[in-house]
Amino acid sequence: MIAPVPHLRHKEQTRLRALILLLAYLPACQAWRTETVTPQVVIEAKHPDRLRVVRADGTKQVLHRPVVVGDTLRGSAGEPAIPLSDVQAVETRHGDPGKSLLLGVGVVGGVLAVVVLACRSQNGCFGWGSN
Repeated sequence: MIAPVPHLRHKEQTRLRALILLLAYLPACQAWRTETVTPQVVIEAKHPDRLRVVRADGTKQVLHRPVVVGDTLRGSAGEPAIPLSDVQAVETRHGDPGKSLLLGVGVVGGVLAVVVLACRSQNGCFGWGSN
């Protein structure tokens, strides 16, 4: 649960919570996609910020700012080095336009529904429904 912010009114806190939740869902619009070429080619051609490595035993490891050094795949400091001989596949993150569109339509529809319900409960607002 998001803690209340003392200097914000209730409506502002509600909006802040909604915005934080929306931002939390944005990564859902991306998916890992298995690459069909070697790790060296992926890194050289795409320069990915993150690379998910599927090892020969099936375990997965995400490397940040990956590079190939000799016969080893390395990520940021503190991440384990992975011998290329132990790499079964590599995956990169890709946006999913369908999920992004669905999220956008859902958010707009939800906001409109809240506005309409609020206006109906107040006998009109923004000049709607008033006589």
